[in-house]
Amino acid sequence: MNRKNSVLIVDDRKENITALKSILDELYTIYISLSGNIALEVMKKNPIDIVLLDINMPVMDGIEVLSIMKQTPELKNIPVIFITSETDEFNESKGLTLGAVDYIKKPYNPNIVCIKVKNQLENKMYRDELEELVDIRTKELQVSREAIIMGMSLLAEGRDQSTGDHIKRMQRVTKLLAEQISKEHPDLLTREECDKIVLMAPLHDIGKVYVADSILLKPGKLTDEEFEKMKAHTYMGAEVLKKTESILSEYNNILHTAVEIAEYHHEKYNGRGYPHGIQGDKIPMSAAICALADVYDALTSDRPYKKAFTHEEAKGIIFEGDGRVEAQHFNPLVLEAFLAVEAEIKSLTLASKEQDLVPER
Repeated sequence: MNRKNSVLIVDDRKENITALKSILDELYTIYISLSGNIALEVMKKNPIDIVLLDINMPVMDGIEVLSIMKQTPELKNIPVIFITSETDEFNESKGLTLGAVDYIKKPYNPNIVCIKVKNQLENKMYRDELEELVDIRTKELQVSREAIIMGMSLLAEGRDQSTGDHIKRMQRVTKLLAEQISKEHPDLLTREECDKIVLMAPLHDIGKVYVADSILLKPGKLTDEEFEKMKAHTYMGAEVLKKTESILSEYNNILHTAVEIAEYHHEKYNGRGYPHGIQGDKIPMSAAICALADVYDALTSDRPYKKAFTHEEAKGIIFEGDGRVEAQHFNPLVLEAFLAVEAEIKSLTLASKEQDLVPER
């Protein structure tokens, strides 16, 4: 059974409340308050759909109550109809500018009161339904977008016998690192940029679709010529994402972060990476974060040519080096973030290994 709409009547004079209550009582659930500060508490504790608010009240007048409502997230969307008397110095334009949706003059005309309350409740219902539909549609689009990104990532990763598990692990570590950097250095990485990095991280190796199986699946060491072709997956991946971005540019530039990650995630902070050999802060933060997340997951995962390292062993290699991986390869801020969230990263790694041990049914 649907509940009745609720109306809060706020007036410091009981006779005014009684008059309005007698008009609306059969149609709505009525709440009453004799002061502005108590009215605010009533709104916070009850499902109020509309407020009939007297302007002239002691201690806290209607203008102040409305101002506080507009600054309070859970109250700002409740429609307010001002109550005024013929003798009140009330400017209709000013009242509506402050955020009131309408006003009712005393003495009350029952028909006018009912019509104005009904109209504003219908407007609120329409707005609420529209916001709900927009929210549902936004969530649907987000899920679709994430599914497409994951599908594209699996297409590339699957060719070298990696699985979606690698993508998910790498993305989770990326999330921990990015959120830590955003928290400590919001001037360098905003929350919005952080979210984009996490979303686009799975596309880091999308360019592998352009690498021949004979190279991608080769069990032994690559020749210099083969390695040059392997390197191409960075800028080839960036190129296909740029082309996709150009199609979407009319709507947004969300793939710009994916382009950065694909092209630069093999660059090294000391300038000895590829494909461009850039160094330091010239490497986009998005790519620098994904680079460490990718290396960490590679170290802690089984490969045809090696067993997975433990978290402690992988950390030792990243920070102390092993001839192939060196601390100088990584942005110091990313290494700092790694240490700050190390416990969470280790937990993710252990949980992933425990899941791998569960036999399939």
